[in-house]
Amino acid sequence: MTVQLSEKAKENLRRNEESRKKDSNYVKLEPGEKITLHFDPEKIEPVEVEFEGKKSIRYQYSVTDPNEPEKSKYFTVSKRNSALIDTYLAEGQSILKIHRIGAGKDTQYAITPA
Repeated sequence: MTVQLSEKAKENLRRNEESRKKDSNYVKLEPGEKITLHFDPEKIEPVEVEFEGKKSIRYQYSVTDPNEPEKSKYFTVSKRNSALIDTYLAEGQSILKIHRIGAGKDTQYAITPA
C-alpha cells in the first residue's frame, strides 16, 4: 500500500535528513549534490577502510563549510581524488567545490577550486 505524503510529512522528512547530516562527523554527498568545503592541509591522514570485504587506504581530510567554520567534519576520498585535492592544496587553494557524480561503485567526484 502506497500513501501520498502531505507537505508537512515531506517537510518532516527533509528536516530529519538535515539533522542527521548536521550531527554527523563526516561529509557525505548524495548523487548529484555539490558542496564547497574549506580543507585544512595540516589535518590529513591515511585511514584503512573495509568495503565489501576488501581493505584499502583512503585519505581523510578535516574540512569545514566556509559558511559554518566552527564545525569541522571529515571528508574521506580515494587515492586518485586525494592526489587532485593535494595538488590544489599545494597551490594554496584550500576552498574547493566538490560535485558527486554517480552512485555506489560508479561514484566520481569533480573537484575544482571555489
